[in-house]
Amino acid sequence: MADADHALEARAQGRLGSVLRGKYRLDRVLGVGGMAVVFAATHRNQKQFAIKMLHPEFSLRSDVRQRFLREGYAANSVRHRGAVAVLDDDVTEDGAAFLVMEFLEGLPLETIWEAWSLRLPVEHALAVGYQLLDVIAAAHGRGIVHRDIKPANVFVTYEGALKVLDFGIARVRDLAAGDSNATGTGVVLGTPAFMAPEQALGRAAEIDAQTDIWAMGAMLFTLISGRTVHEGQSAQEVLVHAATKPPRSLAAVAPELASRVVSVIDRALGFAKEDRWLGANDMREAIQSTHTALFGSPIGNDSLLPLFERTPPRPAAQSLRVRAAEPSGQLPPTLDEQYDTTEEIPVGKGETVQATPVTVASAPLPEIVGATTAQPVSETAGRAQQARKRGASLAVGIGAVTAVAIAFVVLRPYAPSSSTKQTSVVSAASSVVPSPATSSVPLNPSAAPSTVRVEDLPPAPSVPASVASVVPRPAPAPAGRTAPTGFASARPAPAAPAATCTPPFFYDDKGRKIFKPDCVN
Repeated sequence: MADADHALEARAQGRLGSVLRGKYRLDRVLGVGGMAVVFAATHRNQKQFAIKMLHPEFSLRSDVRQRFLREGYAANSVRHRGAVAVLDDDVTEDGAAFLVMEFLEGLPLETIWEAWSLRLPVEHALAVGYQLLDVIAAAHGRGIVHRDIKPANVFVTYEGALKVLDFGIARVRDLAAGDSNATGTGVVLGTPAFMAPEQALGRAAEIDAQTDIWAMGAMLFTLISGRTVHEGQSAQEVLVHAATKPPRSLAAVAPELASRVVSVIDRALGFAKEDRWLGANDMREAIQSTHTALFGSPIGNDSLLPLFERTPPRPAAQSLRVRAAEPSGQLPPTLDEQYDTTEEIPVGKGETVQATPVTVASAPLPEIVGATTAQPVSETAGRAQQARKRGASLAVGIGAVTAVAIAFVVLRPYAPSSSTKQTSVVSAASSVVPSPATSSVPLNPSAAPSTVRVEDLPPAPSVPASVASVVPRPAPAPAGRTAPTGFASARPAPAAPAATCTPPFFYDDKGRKIFKPDCVN
């Protein structure tokens, strides 16, 4: 048997890293059973799920595969938060059927029970029974009988919520359709230590809500006393005792218990159905009143949290440090650039994060763009703040450089030339600094200045507000220059001096004598 279990474990480990149907990556093994294995898996959208996969040899049997897939339909039909949601079902490329279920963080009740040395305090055991019966009552209300209630099929989350697992052999009593073939007559399914007499006998037609009531009593019997209702040398012997012998009282193995507790559990274990509780809600109310009478308060929503007092501590959430870096390369030609930013995210032990760079305008955004090793949150947060400050400063610098470049393009058509008629204009917008190329070219002192009409100039280009807001105030226009209407200037240019014929000529920039037209007779 040990060799078979080892082989199943090895086969399950061999599947790790594979991707089912192109979207579910198998990360680690959560548990291996005789019929199925459960994996922790990550969807391609990074959400985590639990994958329950039927062993391939059982998937080849259509009856077993159909019963396995029925688990998803039955669990979802319960419509109770205590029933584990089954989100998808499919078949792997090599023919193994699997269910996609919500991922739970906590421990199986069986593991918790073992941590308490196989004897839960009565107060905690009653709290477990109270929550579990709420789920069972919801299932019975929809015609669903679980048929395999036991500590291994009950899960307690770290938040103190109880979840019922494995509706795989549940019998859905579809009375409207008259489906009497959900489970074949004579087929014994379940766990012998928690089987009611009718179930142990294989009488499928007699299995109903009372069968789950008996299993509830048997489970509480075991949680409190550390013993099973029937004992034997083998599973077959226990099965025979369950089918033929009335159960012993809980007081026989735990005489110290209060009579009220013994009474509630013994009634659930009635050999005849009519001796048991009428329904799950009736037993649940009896447990609540017993708890209040013995401990002075009703069972609350946080009553299961003390169960973790003796279990291994909850794995601490880690914080992945995401690299913070300056923009790469030279200053970009526009205000858009790819930035690496920093963010902290809680993840479980051994998990990874995938991320993608994003393009942002002017300043970095709080997006995850790449994961490295885990670092303390405080150090990561400090580096993140520094990275954001550097990104914001760089954005302002980019804006200033871009503004100067725009000014150069705008003013270049108006730069003075070496021709006879020369002129100079100030910046095309009051918020842009004139380019040195347009403001520092000397004029020929001997040249007669002239003006340029507004209609002769192209319209002033517009400057983005984001650029205008980050550049200095413009310098005043040099004296003696004319600013066309619509352009900014410090003061109006003086009028041109009157023409004179003394002398009647002037020299151009090449030294040639040029006679003034008005002075030539």
